[in-house]
Amino acid sequence: MKLKGITGIDRIISRAKRVRGDLGSRFAIGAALAGSFLQRESQELVPVDMGDLKNSAFTRSTGTGFKTDVIVGYTKEYAAYVHENLDAAHGAEFNEKYADKIANRKKRMAKRRKAGKTGIHDTYHSRGEGQMAKFLEIPARMKRKEILSIIRTSVGQ
Repeated sequence: MKLKGITGIDRIISRAKRVRGDLGSRFAIGAALAGSFLQRESQELVPVDMGDLKNSAFTRSTGTGFKTDVIVGYTKEYAAYVHENLDAAHGAEFNEKYADKIANRKKRMAKRRKAGKTGIHDTYHSRGEGQMAKFLEIPARMKRKEILSIIRTSVGQ
């Protein structure tokens, strides 16, 4: 016996297609939300000097439904270098390494202003404690459950 011959099967198939389609769009929404979550988490760790790298963060979705791809990244050309350079001092390690220079920063900046030199960048300022290399990879690994939960919640499971 063919399923098509059973009364009401057309309605069930139609509903199943609608639900699957709806699940696909809800998956796409959840994936985009999860990408935005990962971006926010990454921005808590990204090393900040002047803020250009942090401000270049993006979350981009391509495709539709279950074929949605979400990309989270940074557009600055040096982003990969900063991400992969495990030898650079960031965050608390930077603050400790350059404590004397950071302490003297106010004096240096006051002298520069007095001399009429405005807009000069001084690299020796206190950095956020949690800044580090692998600022995208670490939250992707550490927040995996939360990322999956965002998607799961979006599709209603």
